[in-house]
Amino acid sequence: MNLYLILIAFIFIYIFITGFHDEGNLIATIISSRSMSIRSAFITASLAQFIGTATLSTTVASTISKDVVRLNYLNINRDNLYIMIFTGLLGAVIWNLITWYFGMPSSSSHALVGGMIGPFIVQYGLKSINVFGILFKVIIPLFLSPILGFLIGYLVMNTTSHLLIAAGPRVNTVLKRLQYITLFILNAGQGANDAQKGMGLISIVLMKSGISQSFKLPNWVKILSAIMISFGLLFGGLRMIKSVGTRIYRVKPFHSFNAQISSLFIVITAAVFGLPTSGTQIINSSVLGVGAKERPTAVRWQFAKGMFTAWIITIPASFALSSLIFGIVKSI
Repeated sequence: MNLYLILIAFIFIYIFITGFHDEGNLIATIISSRSMSIRSAFITASLAQFIGTATLSTTVASTISKDVVRLNYLNINRDNLYIMIFTGLLGAVIWNLITWYFGMPSSSSHALVGGMIGPFIVQYGLKSINVFGILFKVIIPLFLSPILGFLIGYLVMNTTSHLLIAAGPRVNTVLKRLQYITLFILNAGQGANDAQKGMGLISIVLMKSGISQSFKLPNWVKILSAIMISFGLLFGGLRMIKSVGTRIYRVKPFHSFNAQISSLFIVITAAVFGLPTSGTQIINSSVLGVGAKERPTAVRWQFAKGMFTAWIITIPASFALSSLIFGIVKSI
């Protein structure tokens, strides 16, 4: 089997692991608050992820393929490039599996960026990295999104609390039904965003192999990516639900609705500008903001501290892993 086919298959596995690792965060508040049954939530979310990945624009994929590594360093020996991408992905996957095993919400987006730059810096130094592209299109959006998630979650919770102050218990029924809509839109947008990070790497491989003459993705890549991320959610999403739905703040339908609405603001903005964001960060920080507005003392700040620590160390950890793996492969 050609090396490029092995690499493409591994990238699809990475997309599956992204769904496995990240996407359960997007439905955690809905299930934990009993706004929707587990079966309904998973079916709705996986369908939305499939549709979003298969049909939405590929601006995030373009960012990953063009704005992380300088283009002239992609025009190197084909097999060497494949090995560098493979070891970069492997570092990201290992870190994702470590954090998934311990039930610690972390960002696959951070892991991918850290993993991908590792082999290129080891081989060519910092000159191979598009520093401004990474800073303005990747790092700043990834680190700004949880801050915005917290602030918007706090503000939305404050606004809806005032608007619904006189509402009776039946309002929970309305909020539960509305979350079918928010759940679908959130998963369609963020699922596509997450899948496109792997799709961007596939576009590089297809161009290098001569199959494609541009970074434009063929439809079969979109369809297979949609299948992988939606199935990843189905197989691995449950493990993160306890972390987001109970270990940060014990959410009820009202809290879940506010967290979903808050997350949508960021997801839609990212979709418009083609910015890679982390669904893990967005929904978790939104829950923190919602909880902080209602009852700060009930927020499990110690767990939140560990979560933020995981986010901060993800890029250097995946960078170290991929650099080590690449160094070992080079020495063989």
